[in-house]
Amino acid sequence: MVNKIIKGNFLKKKIKSEIEEFDFIELDKKIKKIDSIKVINLIMSYVDYRDNNKMLKYVSRNISIWKLCLLVVKNYVSSKQISEKEIISNINCSVMTANTYIKELIEIGIIYQEPDPLDKRKKNILPSNIFLNEMANFIEYLKKKITEVGI
Repeated sequence: MVNKIIKGNFLKKKIKSEIEEFDFIELDKKIKKIDSIKVINLIMSYVDYRDNNKMLKYVSRNISIWKLCLLVVKNYVSSKQISEKEIISNINCSVMTANTYIKELIEIGIIYQEPDPLDKRKKNILPSNIFLNEMANFIEYLKKKITEVGI
């Protein structure tokens, strides 16, 4: 009789501790899964927004062009100057390719060049007002989505 009571209580405690540990592990997995789903939904909303915006779709079609545009906007917002040479060293592509991208972006009005006030040989690259407006809208959209997702 004593053996049944002790054995029964021991099994109850053992099962209870296993369930508590199991629930914690499962809960941890569920949290990670929920966060992963939230991040995937955030990325999908970015892709949808990008696909519906011609300018963002154009500049994000190639990682080097996207990085170039983000560098130009980042430097503009930080009140810093950026030249072709600095862009080429930051986007890790050949000089000819980078120059092609820059010329292409100037032709379609996403960026423009301005002579440096101190060194007239150097041309600083700046974002156009249209592109700045598009990026501001895009950043606001992302902020809203991040808030909605709760990351």
